[in-house]
Amino acid sequence: MVADLSKKNMGDFLGEAKKLMDALDVLQQVHPFVGVAILAFKAVVNLELTRRENDRRVGLMIAQASDMMIMLLQLKDTKDPAIMRPHGEIRGRLERVTDGIKQDIQDCGNAIDKYYKSKFIVKFFRSSHWASEFLKICNSFSQRTQDLQLALNIRTTLRVDIAIDKLEELMQRPSEREARFEKEVQMRGGREKCLESEDKLVELLKIAEQREVRPQSKAHPDPPSKDVNKPASKTASASGSVVEQYRLDASLLHELRAPLRSLLDENRALFMFKLDTQTSDIKDAIKDSEARIIWAFNSRFRRVKDPHLRYIWKEMKWTTSVKALYFIAELHDYYLNRFSRLRHDAPPAQATSGTSSLMVQVPSPTLTVSVTSDSEGEDRGLPAVDLRYHELPAVDPADKWCLKYLSVFYVPSLFEGFDSDANGLVSVREVNAFSSAIPSGWSLPQALAYWAAGWRVDGQYYHTRIEQVLNSMVYVQADALPENRRCIATYLNSYVIDGIKRLVRSLAELGSEDSDLDLTQLAARRRTAQEEILADKLNVVKYEIDSTDSIKLFGSGRIENFLLPLLYLVIRRHLQIMTLASTVILVERELESATQTIENILDGMSLRVEQLAGMIPGCIVMNYFLPPSQNHFASRETIQK
Repeated sequence: MVADLSKKNMGDFLGEAKKLMDALDVLQQVHPFVGVAILAFKAVVNLELTRRENDRRVGLMIAQASDMMIMLLQLKDTKDPAIMRPHGEIRGRLERVTDGIKQDIQDCGNAIDKYYKSKFIVKFFRSSHWASEFLKICNSFSQRTQDLQLALNIRTTLRVDIAIDKLEELMQRPSEREARFEKEVQMRGGREKCLESEDKLVELLKIAEQREVRPQSKAHPDPPSKDVNKPASKTASASGSVVEQYRLDASLLHELRAPLRSLLDENRALFMFKLDTQTSDIKDAIKDSEARIIWAFNSRFRRVKDPHLRYIWKEMKWTTSVKALYFIAELHDYYLNRFSRLRHDAPPAQATSGTSSLMVQVPSPTLTVSVTSDSEGEDRGLPAVDLRYHELPAVDPADKWCLKYLSVFYVPSLFEGFDSDANGLVSVREVNAFSSAIPSGWSLPQALAYWAAGWRVDGQYYHTRIEQVLNSMVYVQADALPENRRCIATYLNSYVIDGIKRLVRSLAELGSEDSDLDLTQLAARRRTAQEEILADKLNVVKYEIDSTDSIKLFGSGRIENFLLPLLYLVIRRHLQIMTLASTVILVERELESATQTIENILDGMSLRVEQLAGMIPGCIVMNYFLPPSQNHFASRETIQK
């Protein structure tokens, strides 16, 4: 078995874990009380499946965790979880064990997350510490496996597939890259000598990073290195040697010197935020799957959530999709007729509970998700006609101001609001995605008005605020203590700050939208609500976004929907840190981490630009990316490529 494991790569380990998850899904349906452990395992494995990096040591931990979960599958042969065994009820004993499994898996995921975020040179010099930590986790998994055997009262010769001593041998075995790097270290006197000499560490850092391939695309011209604090010019060291483009930053030294347990504790809050989000996604996917089965037999128009959009879909007898141009035109005609009739008809029907009838409401409590296809669209097994699906929904006269934003001038913006994949069609799925994203308390016409023009108001607002924050940073630097001025200057002179400036200064100027009080108030309400949500999430992770993949934790859908408020809140926090610089000596790695956070956000923006460039011809990327992407600068870069 050990020999087999030594030949496997990370893909093999994850492939086996993914197959195991399907079996665990069945087990959870039979015995829901084991779900806490199963959800934790699935969340960690799903996070690993999205990583672009892999490591054999991590694969060994995943394999050990999989062996533990395989033992849990023995429960499938126990029909009644309340059955009594010599040591008590199975369910009562298993709940205690599964709670421990959940905690062990979370510790494992946190260690993996921190390990992957560390630079190669840190992993190398702290390899023994990491091996000890990984073995500790594997020992915990082994102990939990034995606990499961006892809880299930399995009187067989089942054993742990990987003996801990053999596992330790595999953990300590260096990779080819580590072996080559070890030779470089020995040429410079060994590990201890290198750790004592910053000049030697700089040389090794240069060697390590030259060989390190980073798959992420950049949101800016490629800098000499990933580190934001590396000067572009050559600097002479005290010994007269030339150190080219590389230097030791405070964050790297901290990771080389701080206890590993402290580093893991610092990382836990951010990792748990990722894990909770992943767990929530898994639960939502389960509900989504159940709803798809229920609604697969319903007629097409019933799948549309919003009552107004559903009425239009029914009247036009559309199938699963319609051309975007026809959809927007019909939407305009629908509301034009509805608001026109308000002058001639009797007073409109009152909305229930004092709320607008245009609020996103689901007539049937079981309608929770849309489906995108069916066999022939036939109504099969449906009950008698439900009048709720055929009544003309009421409109609120107070929303009549929104009508002007459904005109031909705003058609491109409305196109993008619904046609998320830029294929020229609007599907039931896309319509439901749009209505589900409507803020609480908004009507559909208000949401359409914001998507048509309100985003421009927000764009100018954040343009002004971000410029104000950046200007304030310059003044704060002048008042800072001498010990703090260098790190603040490094932050302000970094290419990521230049990227922010180019981004916000390329936003289009407002037209008539600026004088529309209804629209500006609507945009202000959305900004306030969105900033509160983003601030809560940023507080959890202490305003650190550690990778491009982590951006999706701050908003669903396209990054342009929350890019500017996220950037604004992040740099506003950085300004608050700099404000302390006049009285407190800052920890240098604080601003290094701050700059890395901005870089990761801009990298996420760059990935979105590349996605758009692949979806539509480059000649129209700029027009497509204007509303509501708010990113002319990035679009022009794509076109210039």
